[in-house]
Amino acid sequence: MKKKKLKIKNILLVLFIVLFLFSTIKITLFWRDLKSNKKETKELLEEVIDIEIDKDSNEKVKIDFDKLLSINDDTVGWIRFNSDKVNNPIVHTSDNAYYLNRSFEKKNNQSGTIFMDYRNKSFDDKNVVLFGHSMLDKTMFGSLSDVFKKDFFNTKENNYIQIINTDNEILTYQIFSYYIIEKEEYYITTSFNSDSEFKKFIDTIKKRSYKNFKIDVTTSDKILTLSTCSGTGETSKREVIHAKRVENKE
Repeated sequence: MKKKKLKIKNILLVLFIVLFLFSTIKITLFWRDLKSNKKETKELLEEVIDIEIDKDSNEKVKIDFDKLLSINDDTVGWIRFNSDKVNNPIVHTSDNAYYLNRSFEKKNNQSGTIFMDYRNKSFDDKNVVLFGHSMLDKTMFGSLSDVFKKDFFNTKENNYIQIINTDNEILTYQIFSYYIIEKEEYYITTSFNSDSEFKKFIDTIKKRSYKNFKIDVTTSDKILTLSTCSGTGETSKREVIHAKRVENKE
């Protein structure tokens, strides 16, 4: 009986050691990927982004898309948001899985890359959907959780998202809805069969918003949707932000 108990204890001890080593390796690899991705992004920023300030103190941003495309031909644009906490290239490929665990340089990396929904054709679609991981170090879409903090929208600039397309045109989007919801397919619908269907979509996502922005959104508007996980681990909740394209910041 004692031998049997000792055997069970030894088996449990081995299992504990294996689980401990497995967890340690996973955590080590996770933080290694975070560090690697942050380094890669920093180097990209230094190499490809040029910001000029004109005489009226306005920023003029230009991205070296030739350089970006030479590194990754899936490049379709650049996103800037939340005081440049989100300041990354955007990629687009034939599925929504490839860039979940690959860096901009297409290396295996748990941080992934910000990518456009595979069903989108261009930034002129009715609803352009961008995905990114909510990383613990606030990289990728990790800083989108700031949107849910009190007074975030009191800062005028925080109401806008900038997309720069590969022609170096700056597309400005004004946020009109944000919320947390269980994972679903509806809010990432990219095309609509009719204006009435699109109108219903607009009404639905506006009603979900935690704040009434009192912004008119019509079927002639083009929408940008940002989506990331809410919380850590295998969460089923998503943080969602919707914005409409505007001509100039108001």
